[in-house]
Amino acid sequence: MYTKSFLVSVCMMILNYSFSQITPKPGFRPNDGTKQLYKNTIDPAVTDIKFTTIKKTTGDKLRITGVVKNIGGKNYVSGANQQFIQLWENRSGVDRRKLKDQAFTNLNAGQEIQISIEIPAIKPGKEFPPDYQVVLVYDPDIYIDANKSNDDAVSSNNSLTKNPRP
Repeated sequence: MYTKSFLVSVCMMILNYSFSQITPKPGFRPNDGTKQLYKNTIDPAVTDIKFTTIKKTTGDKLRITGVVKNIGGKNYVSGANQQFIQLWENRSGVDRRKLKDQAFTNLNAGQEIQISIEIPAIKPGKEFPPDYQVVLVYDPDIYIDANKSNDDAVSSNNSLTKNPRP
C-alpha cells in the first residue's frame, strides 16, 4: 500500500519536473483566448479613485471621485435599483461609514460613470488619513433573475480602496 503511494508520488514529481523544464521557442506568444473572452463578457469594474483639492489656497475641500467602467465587450442592461455604486470612508477595520450611494441602470461597453463627493479637506498634520473605498453592490438575486445582460463576469474588480496621501 505504502509502496504504491510512494511510486505514484515519485512519478508525479518526475512528470512535474519534466514539464516545468520545457522552454518555449523564441517568439512564442501564448494564445489563451482572453481577448475573445473579454469581448464576450459584461464586466462593470471600479477602475479608479481620484482625489482633488478644491480651493487650493485654503485647502477647504477634498473631492473624492470613484470611476466605474464597463471593461467588458458587451453592454450591461438592468432594471432600476438592482445595482449601486457606494463610496465608503474606512478609518479602521471596524470604523467605517458610507458617504454616498448612487444607483445606475445601464452601462454600455467602454462607458464610465462616476460617483463624487466633497468633504472637508484632510489637515496636513493628520498623520493617518482614512482610506476611501468604492464598491459595486448588486441585488442579491441578480444572477438568477433570467436576465443574462446584467450578470457581472468578474467580481474581483468590484471594489477599490485608496488613500489620499501620495
